[in-house]
Amino acid sequence: MKKLVSMYQKYMFRPILYKSVTRVSVVAVLMLLWDRYVSDGTFTMWQAPALLLGVVLLAWAWVNYLRLDGVTIHHLGEEFKDMGKKKKLHSTKSIVDFADERIVSFEELEPEERTYCSMLSNLILGGALLIIGLIAGAV
Repeated sequence: MKKLVSMYQKYMFRPILYKSVTRVSVVAVLMLLWDRYVSDGTFTMWQAPALLLGVVLLAWAWVNYLRLDGVTIHHLGEEFKDMGKKKKLHSTKSIVDFADERIVSFEELEPEERTYCSMLSNLILGGALLIIGLIAGAV
């Protein structure tokens, strides 16, 4: 777990936030579609679909964790071929060094950092949905 905490860098906040916002919108659409077409009235929109989508996102986060740990499936292994590259670090921490700093997008991250950002986004949203689903089911 120490390795996962030390992997987080400040420039990863924006990609994690963007991934989370995108997944929130997809989850909201799926929950509304469930409520409209699948639901028979037994469960509310916050019970069954929130619990199901929370479990799916947490399972997806687990797969991302396994990918960070080195477990690969045949077609997933090609993504980690350039993992040994190092990023250029700034020599000083002056504000002038960061005045012209470019914002790092998700596509510009290393493959391992992409997987890490995706895992954190899935954990945040999946955990929230799981808690909401459990609370709504208990009430």
